[in-house]
Order: sequence, then C-alpha cells, then structure tokens
Amino acid sequence: MTILTAASATLWPAKGALKVPENQRVHSIKLWCEFGVFGLSIYDDQTPWFTLIELLQIASYRNDANEYIFPGLARDPVTGLPEHEKMSYDIPNNTTLRHLLFRDREMARLATMPTTEPSVLWDRWLAHAEREFQGLSFGYLKSRFEEDFKQMAEAVELLRSAEVEKFGTRRWTSRHLMPLGRSMIFPDVKQDTSGEFLLDRRFFQRTGELLYLMLNRSGRRAEVERLLKARVLTSDSPLDRLARRLRPEWDEGKAVSSNIGYLPAPEMAVYDRLAEDWAAVLGLGSLPMEDCLDALMRLSGLHEVIYIIERAADEAGRPSVPPFVLDLAGTARSNPVFASATESYKTHRALPIRAIEAYVERFAASDEWLTLGNGPAAPENAKTLLHKRFLWVSSATSNTKLLDSPSAQMDRMLEATRDRNHDVGSALTAHARRIGLLAAQRRSGTWYSPTDGLLEALVLANVTGPMEFGAFLKLIHRRYYIVVGPEEARASDGSLPAPLAALKRNEQRLEERLRVLGFIDRKSDDCAFVINPFYRR
Repeated sequence: MTILTAASATLWPAKGALKVPENQRVHSIKLWCEFGVFGLSIYDDQTPWFTLIELLQIASYRNDANEYIFPGLARDPVTGLPEHEKMSYDIPNNTTLRHLLFRDREMARLATMPTTEPSVLWDRWLAHAEREFQGLSFGYLKSRFEEDFKQMAEAVELLRSAEVEKFGTRRWTSRHLMPLGRSMIFPDVKQDTSGEFLLDRRFFQRTGELLYLMLNRSGRRAEVERLLKARVLTSDSPLDRLARRLRPEWDEGKAVSSNIGYLPAPEMAVYDRLAEDWAAVLGLGSLPMEDCLDALMRLSGLHEVIYIIERAADEAGRPSVPPFVLDLAGTARSNPVFASATESYKTHRALPIRAIEAYVERFAASDEWLTLGNGPAAPENAKTLLHKRFLWVSSATSNTKLLDSPSAQMDRMLEATRDRNHDVGSALTAHARRIGLLAAQRRSGTWYSPTDGLLEALVLANVTGPMEFGAFLKLIHRRYYIVVGPEEARASDGSLPAPLAALKRNEQRLEERLRVLGFIDRKSDDCAFVINPFYRR
C-alpha cells in the first residue's frame, strides 16, 4: 500500500496565485480545490464581526511588538517575485475579564439583594468564586472599585452591553465584545484537560486573516495603519478604560497562532477598494467609534463577497463581474426588480463552484495529467497525483485493481467538492445576510435587498461633500457593482434587468430611504444631493 503525503509546495496553483508557504499547515486538509482558488479560508460560521475582530487581533499584536502592522508583500531576493506573507501572532487570553462578563452570574444576583453592607456582598461573591472557579483571583477588584460592590456589578453589566453576536449558545470562551480598544479583544480558545487555554478554530477559521492580508497588499496600507492606530489601537474609549479597570495586572498567558491564512492573488483591485473604505471611515473623526466599527464590519463583509465573485469570475474565465441588482422595496409583490435581484443572487451563488471546476479542468488539460494514459498503472498513479496536487484521496483501498480510472477519480473529487459543508458559496450567502446585503423569506426566497445599516455604511465610505444623487449611484456601481436604476443597469451589460419604470421607482425608493436616514438634501424637484453629516474637511 502506498502511503500518501503531500507538501504545500506541490499543490496545484490557481491562475496567478502565489506559492503556498512551506509553513502553511495543510496536513489536516482533505480537499484543496476550494482553498486553491479562494484562500484558506473563508468560513460561513465566522461572522463579519468575528472576521473584523480576528483582523484586529493581528493588528494589535503587531502594534504592541513595534512592528509595521501592514508591512506589505515581501519579495524573493533572487527572482524579485512577490512571496506570500509568513507571520505568527498571539493574543492575551484575558481570562478573568472574560469570566466576569460571560460566565459569572452570581455577581448580578447579589447586586440586587437589599443589603446596605458592601462587605457582605464582597465576602459572599469572593467565597463563591473561590469555590466554583478555582485558579481565578478577584481580590484586586475591591480596591479598584473602592469596595463598592454594586458599582462593580454595574460596570460589568455596562461592558456586557458591548457584546457582538449576542444571540447564540456559544461557550464563554467564544463570546466577544465590540473591539473598542485593546483590552476588549479576546482570542477564541478552548480549554484542554490540564486547564490551559489553546487557540481554537471553531468560529475563527482565518477569514479575518484573509481580510488582514488584503489590506496588507493594498496601496493605501500605510494610511490605514496610521488611522487604525489612532482610532482603535491607542484609543482611550470609556468602555476600554472600564475593561482595563476590571482586568488584572498580571499576565494570564496568550493564545498563539503559529502561521497565517493563505490568500492566493498577490494583487486585486478589491484590496485597494477595501483599504479606501477603511481609510474613509476611520478618517471620520466625528463618527462615534461604535458606528465606525459597525460600518467597517459591513463594508469589509461586502468586499469579502465581492472578492469571492471577482476571484470566481477570473478563474472561470468570465469577461465581466455580474452586478448586484438591489431591490429597495423589500417585497416580491408586484415588483419586477425583486425577480432581477433574486436572479442576481443565484448567478453569484453558482460562480464559486464553476470557478473550482475550471481550476480542476486546467489541471485535467495539463501534460502532467494527460501523460497518465490508460495503462494498468494509471489508476494508482492518478490517486497519487490527485493527492499531491489537491490533497484528495479517492479510495481507501490498497488493492490497485479496485481503483477507479483516472477520469472517474477526478469526477469523484469534483463531486466531493460540490458536496462540501461550510463551502465558500455558503459563506457568500451567510455573510451577505449578516452585513445587510441579502434578504431571505420563507415564501419569497433569497434576493439582494439592503438594510439601512448597509446603506449608511456606503454613504459614510463614499460621500465627502454634497454629491448629486445620480453621481452617487454611478459611484457605488463602479466601486461595488451595485445596480439600482436604469443607467447603472445599462452600464453593466447594455440591457435592463427590469422594466424602465420599475427601475426608476427603485431609484426613488433608495432616495427616500436615504432621506429618512438623514443623508439626502433635496434642493428642488429635479436636484437631490447625498450628504455625509460626519465628514469634516
């Protein structure tokens, strides 16, 4: 029986892709096809908030280490060609603070007791904590809060209000706060049998690392770094000060990531557009940080979806990127734009698997594969080659006579790719819904229909001075492939996806929604301007 092993250096490359770093851990991966095209990895259960937090974990570590947050791509000293980033990072466990926020329930119960003796409450709570949670110490909190137990309980409750993705049944070590400062950033960890906390990939499966790599390869990374330091990493927000007050001074250990995810393309226009949006939003000094982070979460998720579609279109050989037709009515009844928005989503949803098929078809047309032929050794050689290039093992049998033909093995590999759970197509759907791009109703189906939160983020990132409404529509079409009205539809493919009158009504609905949000200044019946009240020159 042949024992199959594979190294990252032998993996089949996507079009224009960087070589997979030698330190990239691929031994546990059983099928490389999707990762070769889109990267390692874009994961549906890693929400856009968790993606943003993972990015900020890396940024915080590099800032604390006095390193460039975004050093850019390195180059091979001999060839001068770009090389994939190789880096590790660690995140302080912050165990005690996390326990107070997400595991302790006794504090809130005691705080409601009608006693006027704070010392009684402290004694009861500390005794309970020592009994139930051995290994954690909370005595330092008495002096931090001048022995005012109820003030401490109120502080914990206030900080809990900053939790993101509250609705779920995640373990306490997988719950997170809005990252309003360094003290509010936690790793996603699991506790082993010895009590040690280790980095886990249950909800943080490197999607945030890919977002970081996109910014690192952008042309405006230095500007984003400067703003990120000023607005987030060195900020003194009230909630971050509160977190520092609640956490102990001693070192609670760190969770370590020994490498970073794999992002195939060395450069893409979407990387620069992502960085432009980060710089624009972080540069809005009068915008509250909570709103700033919410906008960055939505815009980063939007660019992630665009990245998936652009990568898929390129690998599949499509001449253009299919647009996002947005329905502003939000209902299927008597609404032709709804049908176009539904079809737009279906087109995007089908693209990733078509890209993966094209990726494998390129290999099937290579001399390396074609020279296998149909001889008696071909099935075993095909099995070895598919594992070397795609980490795929088509059969567990050691009897070469029972192996399928090379073409049948490749077909089975593609079938396994289509049947994968948590695939990149599922991530497109899940993340588009989370950021407010995609709507879903049981009887109506799934279609592109933006929420107010996403519309607000688009204005914040794209509008400085007053911008004529039509110019705004052209801008979001150019930057995000968004189609709302007839002009942008014609610019996409020369045709209208819905009747002209319906698209005009769609435009009017967008204007009305922006007006309600406070982003429209209408000067006359013929002239409306989109405004950004948070922009200051």
